[in-house]
Amino acid sequence: MKIFFKNPLPKIVKVLSKRERFVFYLSAILLVASSITYGSYIIKTHAYVIPAHGGTYREGIVGQPAFINPILPTGASTETDRTLSRLIFASLAEMAETIKHSDDGKTWNVRLKEGIFWHDGEKVTADDVVYTIDIIHNPEIRSWLQGSFNGVTATRVSELEVQFDLQNGYAFFEEDHLSSLRPIPKHIFVDIPVINFTRSSFGLAPIGSGPYKAVSHEKDSRGFIESFTLKVNKEYFKGAPYIDRLVFKFYKKDSELISGYNLGKIDGFGLSTVEPLSERPIIIRHQVHPITSSRYYAIFINQNLAPNALSERSVRGALSTSIDRENIIKDILDGRGEPFFGPTKQSPKPTTNFSTESLEGLNLKIIVPDEAFLVSTAEEVKKDWELLGVKVELITRSIRDIQEDVLRNTDYEMILFGNIIKESNDLFAFWHSSKKFFPDQNLALYDNDEVDNLLETYRKTFSIETRNRVLKEISNEIASDIPAIFLYSPDYVYVSTPTLGGFDNERRINTIDDRFSNITDWFVKSKRSLRKPIVNEGQ
Repeated sequence: MKIFFKNPLPKIVKVLSKRERFVFYLSAILLVASSITYGSYIIKTHAYVIPAHGGTYREGIVGQPAFINPILPTGASTETDRTLSRLIFASLAEMAETIKHSDDGKTWNVRLKEGIFWHDGEKVTADDVVYTIDIIHNPEIRSWLQGSFNGVTATRVSELEVQFDLQNGYAFFEEDHLSSLRPIPKHIFVDIPVINFTRSSFGLAPIGSGPYKAVSHEKDSRGFIESFTLKVNKEYFKGAPYIDRLVFKFYKKDSELISGYNLGKIDGFGLSTVEPLSERPIIIRHQVHPITSSRYYAIFINQNLAPNALSERSVRGALSTSIDRENIIKDILDGRGEPFFGPTKQSPKPTTNFSTESLEGLNLKIIVPDEAFLVSTAEEVKKDWELLGVKVELITRSIRDIQEDVLRNTDYEMILFGNIIKESNDLFAFWHSSKKFFPDQNLALYDNDEVDNLLETYRKTFSIETRNRVLKEISNEIASDIPAIFLYSPDYVYVSTPTLGGFDNERRINTIDDRFSNITDWFVKSKRSLRKPIVNEGQ
């Protein structure tokens, strides 16, 4: 026997008066509306915003892609090639299943993860890594990594394992070398003569193993590349990024870049300093991501050519303490930077009071790169020094002139220039006495036996506690000698639309392409969930 339950609501409504029915229906509507409103409130206030796959993000860059290859000279000299290489080619440290080293740091064994493939489907193997090292060593290539891997040999141990043998132990081989080494595919380049690398079609159609694949590029009638499109590599070994497509648009200068954002043509862009925004402000909605930079700027003193008075530490000290660094950072960098008093932030502001009487009548010549914020910085320094009776001549030169002429010939009394310290904080290349001459980077021609010994000890020390102590000694000893007038470390500034999520503001940026170090976490699409998202520690 079937039992049917009839809905009594129609009968109840039927016996209600016209006024009562109106109140009943109105109450029902209000109940449904309030339930929807309350439900929406609960979702908005208690639900988690989580990334969703999909969407396109348009990035603006000043420059042009030339040859997208992570080991050739162009990969080091242009922001564009360096950035695109970062997204298309994975680093060896990222691809490593394990990295082991001998006690003395001279032997390093790297085993690749299983199942890593090039974008054309070929498997990544130890042969690709060994081949890449061989190409770096080839003098015809003039790879930007040649100095880093000088004296380093790579040997195939098995299909997925490579052994690196170093002439000297180096504690930072993983951070400084394996992280910057982005292998290229042997099967693509092995039959191409080295001298033809830059002429091959793979310059603008690279095959890598990174999170994004090269898709296409567009040129105007003059041959200027206007855009370059990447699509997500769904087989990326660390997990596919959320954003489906990255479209890079190219500009000739920062002002055009900012205008492109204001016109809605791009969704984000990076600046070495915030200074260009004072000339061309952003007028539409945006978010600013200031990132601590590993760069610092200083006025390096060449005591072989500088006035004899600068051989006196007291004179150098008076010049240093008379500079209002905080004011420079406020006026030129909009407060986005920090003052430096030594080669690392570990060196505190000096408390010694140097007499400024010796500065009266001093004549100084400073070479300044033709970069707006550096020229402005030099002008502020000049004002501070001229108040004390110093005569200062600023000589502005292009970056190319400085690299090819001034630095090559050590032809400067004083030069305002920057150093980029790697994640390891290894200062050897900038302050060891063996690095005085071009193309090495000891611009102050600094020579201190005690500091040399500390620098050598630091790069052979694996204990983090000991390393931190030694680094502090190095930094303070150099700061005390005042071989340069240390100025500041500017923040790197990234500007994006408010829709961009997942950008990491907390990390330190070493090179400009580091802004994409967590690209797999970026997203422009999102959804809400009442369940707390699980953080993927592997990414």
